[in-house]
Amino acid sequence: MRSEIQGLRAVAVFLVVLFHLWPALVPGGYIGVDVFFVISGFLITSHLLREVDRDGTVSLAGFWARRLRRLLPAAYVVLVTSAVGVLLFVPRLLWRQFFGEILAAALYVENWTLAIGSVDYLAADNTPSPAQHYWTLSAEEQFYLVWPLLVLLGLWVSRRLPGSGGPAEADDRGAADRRRAVFGVLALGTAASFGYSLWVTATDPAWAYFVTPARAWEFGAGALLAFAPPVAARLGHSVRAALGWVALAGLLGCSLLLDESTPMPGTAAIWVVAASLTLIWVEAPAVGWASSRLLVLRPATWLGDISYAIYLWHWPLVILLPYVTGNPLSLLDKLSVLLATIGASALTKRWVEDPVRAARRFGLARPRNTFAYAAAGALVLTALCVVPRVEVARDVGRTEVAARQLVEESPRCFGAEELDPLAEDCPNPELADVLVPAPAAVADDYPKYARCTAPGLADPLRPCTFGRKDADVPHIAVVGDSHARIMMTMVEPLVEAGELTADMFVSGGCPWSTVEPNLEIPEGRACARFRVKLSELFARTAKDYDAVLTTARVSVLRGSPEERVAGLAEAWDEVARQGVPVVALRGNPQDLRDQDPEHDPNFCVAQVPVAEANQRCALGRAERLDRWFDALSAAARRTDGGRVADLTDFYCDETRCPVVIGGVNVYFDNNHLTVTYAKTLAPYLRRELVRVGVLGG
Repeated sequence: MRSEIQGLRAVAVFLVVLFHLWPALVPGGYIGVDVFFVISGFLITSHLLREVDRDGTVSLAGFWARRLRRLLPAAYVVLVTSAVGVLLFVPRLLWRQFFGEILAAALYVENWTLAIGSVDYLAADNTPSPAQHYWTLSAEEQFYLVWPLLVLLGLWVSRRLPGSGGPAEADDRGAADRRRAVFGVLALGTAASFGYSLWVTATDPAWAYFVTPARAWEFGAGALLAFAPPVAARLGHSVRAALGWVALAGLLGCSLLLDESTPMPGTAAIWVVAASLTLIWVEAPAVGWASSRLLVLRPATWLGDISYAIYLWHWPLVILLPYVTGNPLSLLDKLSVLLATIGASALTKRWVEDPVRAARRFGLARPRNTFAYAAAGALVLTALCVVPRVEVARDVGRTEVAARQLVEESPRCFGAEELDPLAEDCPNPELADVLVPAPAAVADDYPKYARCTAPGLADPLRPCTFGRKDADVPHIAVVGDSHARIMMTMVEPLVEAGELTADMFVSGGCPWSTVEPNLEIPEGRACARFRVKLSELFARTAKDYDAVLTTARVSVLRGSPEERVAGLAEAWDEVARQGVPVVALRGNPQDLRDQDPEHDPNFCVAQVPVAEANQRCALGRAERLDRWFDALSAAARRTDGGRVADLTDFYCDETRCPVVIGGVNVYFDNNHLTVTYAKTLAPYLRRELVRVGVLGG
């Protein structure tokens, strides 16, 4: 192994570790994974080419077995340790997600799991799991699976070129023909991946970040460098040293200038890949001032030797330590994580990686034995992940049965009725220890409305209808984002009671406004398309409705408070001008920040007795409700015929907002209500609709 490449590995892994511990210090430190991809492509292809030159072919079984012996042992040790840590310290609320991701990491599909979650509106804010960083290893293993097949395809092509010899031909011309054919196939694959990467990063950066086809060109670029003739024959030592410094400075500059808002891989990755290729290509020029002199220092090469284990260990420690201590990472915690990572990595290299890679025991030198051990390890990890998920699923099933029974029985003071000043004898002491849905089951307490997906994506937009339109009752439209979807569950009981009919038009993350959404993210682009179709539909059909009911998480709107109000009012005016009243339901308590153990009340509720939940987990009204400017109400007042429906008294008292009301878990996450609680609000939404004139008394 070239010493300067080991030093480059040390640079790459510490960029990643520093980014995860001190992101403000190196906001683009995540580029370390791109450096790893280039190095892997170069080293693996160099190895394959030596095998081709020696044997005229590639042994797939031998190649894959060597990769498994190199990567799996340490990876599985860390995953098992992470699984035990989750069992011991992480609330059951997160077991389903965390063990699902550990299993995905064990099967090397974590990158696709995260990609799917990144475009799922509800999953996009999933809590980071201790296996999340395995997405890079998944992409790498998928590369190792496909790349030797492409090399074999190149060899197959070489045998069919005019004038080529058979596979055993060993003269210089035969070797050159093989290399040219393999290079052509790999270059074509790399170019295809590069083109796809540019396109998908521009159109769907969240998806592009994780998926292998968008990342393969980074491996491919390193692979193509393996075909280049030795640089020493072309450039002098001084020129190579100068290029090395430029490349290293470029790499470090990218780590400082790029940040989490930079679409990756795309064009930004070109600079990282080019710098990495240059550092590998110039090798170690024999001048005292070369950058490689730093990379070949013993501490750098030693860290490079354990860089794989450092990458594996650092992230589970970053994620799990706050669950152990009950506090966010302090400076001392971060330094402890850094030291513990290096120590654990050194031990892993000495006692796990090296012995297995040497393959001197247990018959590991035979590929079939390696595959058998790998399969056994995967089965053990699968069981370790599936058993807790099954246990949680059983708990969820039991609580769902209990919840359905409670909802059907609707005991006195259940849910929002507990806060109804007209209700008698509330609260009900029989509900003091009741909690439905349980925190572990709350992820399923969200209205999917699968039948509404196709109408919402249709062009032109079609309504998702609730109730018979020919009924002689008010017909309303429910419009907005995921909060409007929750509101529809309050409207549904009124539809079922025959008091009104409704058409629903919702798009996740898309308040009904003219404020431009964030077009750099998939839901922002989907929102822009949805609004155009909604405007066209209301231009034709607004007068078919007796009222339009809307709500939203307006904190996602960009701009100042005044711009938010103006954007909402401008959108609503399109309907109001046609004489149709717009009724805005004031928002429920929420938080601007992403999903986080500090901010989602379920993380607290899951760890305390039900009877103590409101004492220890209640939300501050000033912070969660009054702090946010009430743009919905302000926009309604600015809109001709606009009206406000306000259910605040069923969320909060003067100072706090309970998280359990009448035995019901109020919050799905840090900003949505549970469906169970929303449905108990239906009678009070009806009161508001009567008050504003949409329904009769």
